[in-house]
Amino acid sequence: MQNMYKLWLGPMVAIVVLLVACTPPQPIAPIPTPTSPFASSPVPSTTTPVATEDVAWAKLIQDAKKEGQVFIYSFAFIGDTGVAISKAFKDKYGIKVDIVAGSAPIMLERLRSEYRSSQFVTDIADMNASRALELKNDKLSLSAKDLPVLSDKASWYNHPLELDPDGFVLCYFNSTATPYINTTLVKPAEEPQSWFDLLQPRWKGKVMVGDPGIYLLTYYTYYGLARKSNRLNEDYFRQLGGQIGKFVPGSAREQVLALVRGEGPLHFSTSETGGAPLIAEGAPIKALSMKEGAVFFPSQSLTMLSKAPHPNAARLFINWFLSADGLKIFAESASQVTRRKDVPNYLPNAARVDQSTAINLDFKDLDDVNKLYNAGYLTKLWKGETGK
Repeated sequence: MQNMYKLWLGPMVAIVVLLVACTPPQPIAPIPTPTSPFASSPVPSTTTPVATEDVAWAKLIQDAKKEGQVFIYSFAFIGDTGVAISKAFKDKYGIKVDIVAGSAPIMLERLRSEYRSSQFVTDIADMNASRALELKNDKLSLSAKDLPVLSDKASWYNHPLELDPDGFVLCYFNSTATPYINTTLVKPAEEPQSWFDLLQPRWKGKVMVGDPGIYLLTYYTYYGLARKSNRLNEDYFRQLGGQIGKFVPGSAREQVLALVRGEGPLHFSTSETGGAPLIAEGAPIKALSMKEGAVFFPSQSLTMLSKAPHPNAARLFINWFLSADGLKIFAESASQVTRRKDVPNYLPNAARVDQSTAINLDFKDLDDVNKLYNAGYLTKLWKGETGK
């Protein structure tokens, strides 16, 4: 009997071993990993997202690098500021930045000429918001409201999309229209305290004014003081015409350069756009805080052109420039203040004015300003062609 059991058990063990050997191994269930409440919420970034966060944006960066360059018409990216911005962007992305600086009216006409002749050269225009609105109205620009940097609303004092929800005009700082003096020609005791002080006999023939046929800021000042706030009236501006000793052509920088050269002791109204960099270099000029207030208006803005030959590089540049990294380079090199909370105010003290009585213009006001400018209202008023 024992021998029979052994004979039966041997084959059974062999069968079991064979079955085990032929059965595929079963996978071991993974140990559950605790889910982080932050796993699906990446830390927001003020700069370009990486590929793992946004595949589409990563592709745009690749396409931008293939385009290899971006061409900008700019009012603010001049001198060392333009050099610093170009270098930083190229160092980060390897994309060349070509900048042609000029006044807004000239840039606007060049862009219109490009589009009339279908010779599309420019990717981005950097100009004052009023001129950028003209590009929008002429359908020469594109919306950029979906850029990643614009989703970071908490970092802005005035988010660009608050002014233009369509995202065509991306304003990155406000400017101030107020009188400037040459401090070597005007003693502290002689500094005007009110806009009405400019009508005093001692200022006759000594007031410089930005040529209203070219210099839009003259219209901002007029509109804010006479049309929006009613702090000055039309008669004030008629009388001011008799005090003007020189109409200064050109940009904000050219306005204050005339003041630095002593072509007049006082400029009726210019801004920190031109004044702050020269003050930082030691120029003897100063912004005045008038008791009726200064006019604050949406100023420098980026807009992307509708026929940009390098559209991906253009979008990448705008996204980078509006980040804290880009605007810090601009603000520091140009001695300016931007609309971002996380970028320091680099304005020199002599370029700062009292904001407690500020007259703030919005985009609707800028449309009205453009209409007055295009009608040549102040030119006619001061040349005696109307209003007498």
